[in-house]
Amino acid sequence: MADEWDFFVSYTATDRSWAEWVAWQLEEAGHRVLIQAWDMVPGSNWVNSMHEGVQKAARTIALLSPAYLNSVYGTIEWQAAWRDDPLGEERKLLVFRVAECERPGLLGPVVSQDLFGLLEGATRRRLHDAVNAAVTGRAKPTVPPGFPGAGRAIATEPRFPGGFPEVWNIPPRNPNFTGRAESLTRLREVMRSSAAVAVHSLRGMGGVGKSQLAIEYTYRFADDFDVVWWIPAEQPSLIPNHLANLGEKLGVPARTDLVSMVSAAYDVLRGRTRWLLIFDNAEDPVTLREYLPPSTGQVVITTRRAGFSALGAELNVDVLDPAESIALLKRRLPTITDDQAVELADELDGLPLAIEQASAYMITTGLAAPAYLELMQTHATEMIGRGRVAGREDTLVTLWDLSLSTLTQQQPAAVTLLDLLAYLAPEPVPLNLFTDHSNELSTPLAEAVASPVAFADVVGALVDHFLVRRTADDLTIVHRLLQQSIRSRHTATWPPEGAAHLRIIAQNLLVADLPNTIMSAPENWPRWRALLPHVLASCEEFQAHSVKATDNESWLLDRAATYLRVHGQPVDARILFERALAIDEATYGPVHPIVATALSNLGGAVRDLGQPADAKPLYERALAIDEVTYGPDHPDVATALNNLGGAVRDLGQPADAKPLFERALAITEATYGPVHPTVAIRLNNLGGALRDLGQPADAKPLYERALAIAETTYGPDHPDVAASLSNLGGALRSLGQPADAKPLYERALTIAETTYGPDHPTVAASLSNLGVALSDLSQPANAKLLFERALAIDEATYGPDHPTVAIRLSNLGVALSNLGQPADAKPLYERALAINKTTYGPDHPDVASR
Repeated sequence: MADEWDFFVSYTATDRSWAEWVAWQLEEAGHRVLIQAWDMVPGSNWVNSMHEGVQKAARTIALLSPAYLNSVYGTIEWQAAWRDDPLGEERKLLVFRVAECERPGLLGPVVSQDLFGLLEGATRRRLHDAVNAAVTGRAKPTVPPGFPGAGRAIATEPRFPGGFPEVWNIPPRNPNFTGRAESLTRLREVMRSSAAVAVHSLRGMGGVGKSQLAIEYTYRFADDFDVVWWIPAEQPSLIPNHLANLGEKLGVPARTDLVSMVSAAYDVLRGRTRWLLIFDNAEDPVTLREYLPPSTGQVVITTRRAGFSALGAELNVDVLDPAESIALLKRRLPTITDDQAVELADELDGLPLAIEQASAYMITTGLAAPAYLELMQTHATEMIGRGRVAGREDTLVTLWDLSLSTLTQQQPAAVTLLDLLAYLAPEPVPLNLFTDHSNELSTPLAEAVASPVAFADVVGALVDHFLVRRTADDLTIVHRLLQQSIRSRHTATWPPEGAAHLRIIAQNLLVADLPNTIMSAPENWPRWRALLPHVLASCEEFQAHSVKATDNESWLLDRAATYLRVHGQPVDARILFERALAIDEATYGPVHPIVATALSNLGGAVRDLGQPADAKPLYERALAIDEVTYGPDHPDVATALNNLGGAVRDLGQPADAKPLFERALAITEATYGPVHPTVAIRLNNLGGALRDLGQPADAKPLYERALAIAETTYGPDHPDVAASLSNLGGALRSLGQPADAKPLYERALTIAETTYGPDHPTVAASLSNLGVALSDLSQPANAKLLFERALAIDEATYGPDHPTVAIRLSNLGVALSNLGQPADAKPLYERALAINKTTYGPDHPDVASR
């Protein structure tokens, strides 16, 4: 009987990706191929199919690897082919190695080819040349046949084994990764066993290799994924930045709001299953939980902290065992003897980072292992750094100090640059932060950045010494421990003002680069998002080292807080505003106008947190300072009056707020004229007080005037226009004209979603306004959907006990009551009442009216 198949591909499950790739190439060339992955479908007897493959295929292709050589069935398959053609006259057994391995026993004499270690094109040519030679009996090159038009087993071409997913930002692989076979196997088994999101935490001490294990997992099993993304998770407030970057790579259109970018990225992931996210150096499982994607895929977390087992399986990563430590040393230092490796592995106590760094030092300096070991044993204090507890991690301090001595002699500007990076975050730093602000730098770095060639040499020197990684637009210090070692070096060798000077330069660069305007300025947000980690790091350095802060630190804290406040993170914003205020008071005293500004900004965050009673004294103090400083009619006084009026209004005292707003409006009009955008803000606030006082007819012309000013100033699609539209819609509703209010609310919602994305609290306010209008128009079912969405946004932003959440609860309760569901509405009303009592006390209008 004629052969039914040209080739039967014999492989083990570990090498499935290679088998599919080989089968695809052969079928594309017109061959008939039998492969278990495609042809042994559910319901078939795979043992019988394997038997038929060996018996009825003209040739068997054996894909050799260490796993294949240990496979019982693989051995049976190739031996059956060899038995039918022991002399190789018919070339029934073709052997291709797909990994480094021996060719034992009867396989030894069979001519084989290696498919690994080449680029895809070269591998494809080698495969076809070998197959053609086997079929024809000659090794004369042939041209592959064209598209056959039939016989394709699957619709999508498998990715070339060893290639990387299109969406990929994993750090470079460690070519010297050693051991951890059991950990990698367990990690993959746990990940593949889950039908939902598989979460696995790698827990261990610093320097033990958690991140390296995660990186090796991604490279080793890259064929399993289409999306692989690395997320530094040390600062939870920055995680949305990294997820927004993932969204951009996934093709999500650029948006100005982080929350919407993250949501959109996760929407894309919901349609996929072959993705992997790695949260590196996470600190808090409660915080991280909210960032776990709600779909099917894989998540790896590396952490030093306990508690992550609540999110999924946990693998404790310990130091390398003695055999693995010795193997790593011998791989890094091929000339080291067995005895020397044993002694050095014991001295370094199996810590992978210490072994890697010790090896790097010996390679770069040429120091022999016995001499290095003697230094470690006889000069431990000097080798681990002065003033530190003896420990293997501390070895890095001296390792980097000694390695940097070469750069100090050969490229001093590179050392200066590295010194600056030590006081920024261990995240990408835009190169133009330095090149655009050379006047803020000291020599010799200032001179180097002025020349593209010289600066390329400076950065290249750091890359060459494995101190930074560089991309086209940024550079990143290789490890946070390197930053610590540099700071320790400064502490040990410089006077205190030396390290402080570097921190000041870092802050000067940030101040020179970052835009001042953040509120109502979406065009400035991307740069703030990129540099926010470095702002926080430079300011943390001052706090951690009890160094006297500078004017720059106050500005950076205040602006960073404003950015966080705009992006719906009022808790984090408040902390930074408080620090800025403390610095300003210490610098200028308690009654300086700069202190007044800091008080007002802090008050804004406190109001956002639903605490107007706490905000009110801050605003009162700011107003008193400004009036003493500037007199009663200054625009800063108007701002303070406006802020105080907002807090008073929040406290349910619109009659007391009204004269504050009126006075603020009069000052602003006198200062800027009647059509200035600041006048529009004052008009909106005064209109709000009038509405609260039951005077919507008086509020309406104020809102109309504010809307006209905003549209003239900013155009029709600015967020300030949306605010005026919403306010005017509210007046119309109060006047019994919900049909006229509805299109205003719809337009405001469109602007808000375009500006901030779908999950911002400003969008929640617009949804709520539109929902109320629909309720007035007897459309409770439609209103209910809007109220539910608004409630979800505000609870995610503010937590469950914020007064804005109480408003959303009440609105949703009204919709349910109108739908004939009073039993469902009752607990919402009760919860809203409890929130308002806690926030405002029993005498607030929002409490008394319940």
